[in-house]
Amino acid sequence: MFAFQKPPVESTPQSRRSAENRAICFTCVTEMGHVPFNDAAILILYASLLGAGDGIGMVTTGMHVLVLGLLSIPAAWLALRDATRQGTIIKASAVTLILCALIVCAPLFGAYAKIVLLGALVLSAFMYTVYLAAWFPLLDTFLPPERRGAFLGKMDFSWQLAAAAFLLVTGALIGKNPPLRYLQYAMLAGMVVFALRMYFCATIPRFDTPSGIRTAIPFRAGFRMALRNKALTGNAVYFFILNIAAYGTIPLATIYLKKALGAPDNIVVFVSSIVQGGMLTGSLCAGRIIRRFGIRATLLGGHAVYALANLTLFLTGKNTLPGLWLYGAVALTLFAYSFACACVKISSQSEMMHLADPGNKITAMAFNSTFYYTGCGMARILTSLLLGSGVFAASWSIGSTVFCHYQTLFLFYTVGIVFAASLLIVVPAVFPRGDYHYNTAG
Repeated sequence: MFAFQKPPVESTPQSRRSAENRAICFTCVTEMGHVPFNDAAILILYASLLGAGDGIGMVTTGMHVLVLGLLSIPAAWLALRDATRQGTIIKASAVTLILCALIVCAPLFGAYAKIVLLGALVLSAFMYTVYLAAWFPLLDTFLPPERRGAFLGKMDFSWQLAAAAFLLVTGALIGKNPPLRYLQYAMLAGMVVFALRMYFCATIPRFDTPSGIRTAIPFRAGFRMALRNKALTGNAVYFFILNIAAYGTIPLATIYLKKALGAPDNIVVFVSSIVQGGMLTGSLCAGRIIRRFGIRATLLGGHAVYALANLTLFLTGKNTLPGLWLYGAVALTLFAYSFACACVKISSQSEMMHLADPGNKITAMAFNSTFYYTGCGMARILTSLLLGSGVFAASWSIGSTVFCHYQTLFLFYTVGIVFAASLLIVVPAVFPRGDYHYNTAG
């Protein structure tokens, strides 16, 4: 029988650690299975082999985060229909497997293949949102406050490493110019791995906690409660503004490196691997950083790195440094930036779990996620609009120093991040007030 059909177990240190380990295995197989359906390169190549143009290919890569932001609240409403978190996740997983099979079979639909592909991707992204609506409340049933930072960092490191390994093996097996069937084989392999998530989710123990396994508060009342939670709302608004200003830096830097700095393809790939290394290292170290310095200092430090990195990229022009020194400076800057991104993300997740009202976890966390991921999605949309509109001059100068429009955007980001700093006053981890009890352990 599935775990959500079993009676709750006693909450002990041993049972909670067992739940943590099973949860990490769950996220690893989840993200490995998602690789063929989420990776930008695989999706663009698959869409192009189906006859889709560059525009549709780009839409497939940006759809995931937009759906996360825009549909988190409806996903929470759907998640509340189930008696347990595990029940929601297992059902969402089963539907996702069907949608993945539809993506694999898209070529069979002939002229409608592109429509089937886009429709299945949108629905699978929504199912991922439903899964997230139940996932963090599930973690909250066995994860004590003092363990949040360490566990979330370990979890993020584990699934990112697993996904990167799966992508590396997939890339090596399909070759440089894979035919359509090779991409379908990769997707089928992802589906097999993804199916294991239902097993690992079912084996996570069910704990009877004060917050309750079934949320007693109806959706509408829970939504009103989330709106009245000033600490949660302030935190959500801050991350919404910060992510708009900060989430577009890394993809823009990749374009800048290639088109403005003239870096060869192998250097671009190398810098991308450095960025991934920064995310992995940040995820691994975030728990220790939060335990040592607290979420307040972690957020302030991450905010400072965001601003300084964008300012550095603005000042790093084609003639600033010679050859490889220039690429090395950009790589080092992006490593620090991605490291900070990982720490800030884990801090935000830890705070979200802390600030959500007991008994209203699903709706409150979905409310927070709506702001967080919508900010991420808007960052890319805003960047695309600014680049495509030609609102910035192709080049301008200060004295003898010439700046291009990409550098202008980095300056634009810097100003936006500094503006977001003015909202730190509403972030309870930075300025605790009222009945908020700040816990330096996260």
